[in-house]
Amino acid sequence: MFTYGVIRELMRWIESNPHRRITVDDCAEKTGYSKWYLQRYFHAVTGKTLAAFCREKRLVASARMLVEANVTIEYVAVQHGFSSHDTFHKTFVRHYGMTPGEFRQKCRE
Repeated sequence: MFTYGVIRELMRWIESNPHRRITVDDCAEKTGYSKWYLQRYFHAVTGKTLAAFCREKRLVASARMLVEANVTIEYVAVQHGFSSHDTFHKTFVRHYGMTPGEFRQKCRE
């Protein structure tokens, strides 16, 4: 039987690797469960899809870097596993409702 401990450990692992683009395949390999079963159980326990959880953790870490570090937005995107500046920009806007540049400016004021 699948335990909540597996999900908690998986969540910790994802949170400790915000610089990696962790896929569902990576998570399935890490836990030893099938992708289908893992995704279904993860959603039942957390109320979020596994992919959305991974993306959210990368976005939170990237938002922190935008505010704390004096680096380019493209650098932040690459450091957090986004394939391009455009992908990062679109994903960031969907999640935070503003561009990475606007977020940085607002949080630094």
